[in-house]
Amino acid sequence: MEFEYCRRCRITTPGEFLREIAYSKNRSLEDILKQAQQTEDSSLHEASSEYAAQRQQEEAERLRQYEMELKQIEENASYEALDRIMQGEAIEEVAERMLRDEVRKDLQEKIRALKWKAQGMSEDDVRQALEDYERQGYIEIHEGKLKITSRGARKLASSALEKILQSLGRRYLGVHTIEETGFGSELTAYTRRYEAGDDYSLVNIEKTAINALERSGRLELEPNDFEVHEEVHQSRLCAGLLIDESGSMRSSNKLEAAIETALALSELIRREPEDSLKVFVFSERVKEIPPWAILNEVLSGDSTDIRAALRSFREMVRNEKGDRQAYLITDTDPNTEDGRYVGFDKAIDGLMEEATHYRQDGVGLNIIMLDDTARLKQLASTLAKRNLGRVFFTSPHKLGQVIIEDYLKGKKERY
Repeated sequence: MEFEYCRRCRITTPGEFLREIAYSKNRSLEDILKQAQQTEDSSLHEASSEYAAQRQQEEAERLRQYEMELKQIEENASYEALDRIMQGEAIEEVAERMLRDEVRKDLQEKIRALKWKAQGMSEDDVRQALEDYERQGYIEIHEGKLKITSRGARKLASSALEKILQSLGRRYLGVHTIEETGFGSELTAYTRRYEAGDDYSLVNIEKTAINALERSGRLELEPNDFEVHEEVHQSRLCAGLLIDESGSMRSSNKLEAAIETALALSELIRREPEDSLKVFVFSERVKEIPPWAILNEVLSGDSTDIRAALRSFREMVRNEKGDRQAYLITDTDPNTEDGRYVGFDKAIDGLMEEATHYRQDGVGLNIIMLDDTARLKQLASTLAKRNLGRVFFTSPHKLGQVIIEDYLKGKKERY
């Protein structure tokens, strides 16, 4: 097991220990015990060291107590042996009686065990530290594996969000007021003349045609004929995080950054009751999971079915009211469809078709690329144009800031 996450800002807290577990490659109890003993700058090592120091102090005290008891027993035995010899008992019998003394033998064995006991941290010390976290409800230990509980995930989520907000300077936080009410952007029965910048999807075809007929008697349209529906402002957001878990995401802390971003966004949205978050992880298959479960859910696989991930979110929110925004986090080409490897070119065709569905259904598509190769830049830009969406090229270190800032900006605009 290796802890690869950056520790430059590490402070010793339960949250920091949870980060070490969350981003470790292996959560078997055996490997974690070894890692805690060997990695001196880990939080678990520090916690275990405290138990080790306390244990060693207690053992030293027990050793002194045993030695004092043994010394007293031996002194008493010496006086008793002298008395027996003076009374004529054979020396051999007196010596044999002393050697058979079970209390004396037990004390000698305890002293020997304590003196020869290995110094330093033991597995029991690490287990005690883990049990402490388990009693607090942060982790579960089951069948030799460690899992982070929902409470532990909340701890990590709060910490991740706080770190991101501090980096953003909290400039997007605050209380907002809103005059209109409702959810999302919906069309009203009222119409008005078209103005430059209005979305063509708002055009009322019937009234536009009537205006042309009233003006000239023929169905020949001019700009002044167009009428568009008024929109009702709505504030609800349904966000979707679609996180690529294919092989390439497991390098350079990409997947760890995506997990931390999901936790931070889930914590922020939890504070906004009208908003909701759906999290999907995917490689050659797709799975929706509760946001906190992303710490324990790992999809193994090297291929990438981006279309299936996009489709899963779009179909789930198709009938949802409000603003619907998908955040696709990936670093690689699509190459798989419905569990079958089809290669880049064919996968692109399906992906473009799905982007068109997004536009037709009014779902926003935000593509966050963690790789800036020329082919991926072209792919992301083409997808965005097809959907009228957006593309962000960023690093794992900035991923959380990009998405949280975009969410907060959108929140202001919706208000």
